[in-house]
Amino acid sequence: MRNRLCYCLPVLLAYFLLTMGAAAQTGPPPGMIQKLYLNPKAAGGENQSRFIDSIKFIPLEPNTDARINLYSYVQVTDRYFIIINYSEKSFLLYTKAGNFIKKVSYKKLGENFWPDYQEQNNQIVFWGNNKNYALTQSDRIKIELNRSDPRNRKYFKKYIIDLNDTTFKLKKALPSEYEIINAYHYYDDYYIRSKITTSPLYKDSLDYELKIYRNGSPVKAYFPYNRISEPRYLFTEQYAAALKMDTPYIRYLTRPYCDTIYKLTRDRISPLYQLVLPIENSLPPTFFTKPFKNKTERDNFNRNNGWLLRQIYLVFESKKFMVLTASYLSNYELYVYDKQKSVFYNSKKIKADSSQYNLQLLSEFNTSRLGNKFYKLQKIDELKEFFNKNKTIPVPKELEARLKMAAKDPDPVIIEYQFKN
Repeated sequence: MRNRLCYCLPVLLAYFLLTMGAAAQTGPPPGMIQKLYLNPKAAGGENQSRFIDSIKFIPLEPNTDARINLYSYVQVTDRYFIIINYSEKSFLLYTKAGNFIKKVSYKKLGENFWPDYQEQNNQIVFWGNNKNYALTQSDRIKIELNRSDPRNRKYFKKYIIDLNDTTFKLKKALPSEYEIINAYHYYDDYYIRSKITTSPLYKDSLDYELKIYRNGSPVKAYFPYNRISEPRYLFTEQYAAALKMDTPYIRYLTRPYCDTIYKLTRDRISPLYQLVLPIENSLPPTFFTKPFKNKTERDNFNRNNGWLLRQIYLVFESKKFMVLTASYLSNYELYVYDKQKSVFYNSKKIKADSSQYNLQLLSEFNTSRLGNKFYKLQKIDELKEFFNKNKTIPVPKELEARLKMAAKDPDPVIIEYQFKN
């Protein structure tokens, strides 16, 4: 998954941000970079109703053989809701109206596999290592450098569920060389590789934080670094984040340990926003020049400097608001930026009230987006308790039947909402 402050996160979170994407193509005029001033300690609170409206409830058809875990995550496609239970290693498929279709278990695939919805081919893809091979770091580097060798496919496993096929069968598939090098689809037949790592095992020192591939070969490369001894990237693995927008060939790009948000248009990159932080949240110049001696020293530095910024993600942008996540060295925050007031708000201080059923909708995790609509799961018993305590507030029509059967069917409902324009 893929990160950049000019910011980086664990794989699942990075994947979530990539798939969630940014919204409309807005921002400062071409050629201008806009400064966004953020003081993490001073980022305030507000009522949620100032940012969010158009709340809608989508009850899910009950099925006693397909219960939804509290920590399940909803993904959304043009036609389906995919509700993933990572702990059970299964997912539930529903129509956009909430009708149950099928439960699919992928437990037999092993621990290293989880579903990844890929919009370009409308498939759910499971990708992981072949457990029959224990690969060393040297092995992995050789495989990446010889990605086109078909013999390398044996080290990996790939399975797909084609959502165009209504049998939704789990099928084995051949790994592609893009998957072998951890590259992901950009647009048309172009792919992006944004993995950043170092090793003394490389013969050549030059590599790039972001590369665009076509027909299996790189056609553009940006932001060179020394893949043998670059101080920023020693004893760690990072990713540049090219976050999706509604236009296929445009992405918001951020990089690890960098304060700039770029706009990537086909093969052209231009700086768009710069996040300006207090000194206490900014990496010292020595971080970029003085190498860590070992991984332990680096881990200790991260723990002792937990509020220094590692990477930012511009998750969503409309004419009025921006939603940014900030990954610090050992902390994480989500902010809403009011573009008209030039003010940052901390999502933890944004509060819902009875006008929005006391629902906390702004969350770092378990939220998905399609177009300008956001989706998340909501516990039904919390909604029932709210309406029991607030008798004067009318129950939305789509919730009436669902609340009556809440005791027998404790599964959550899906909430759909939008940011105000």
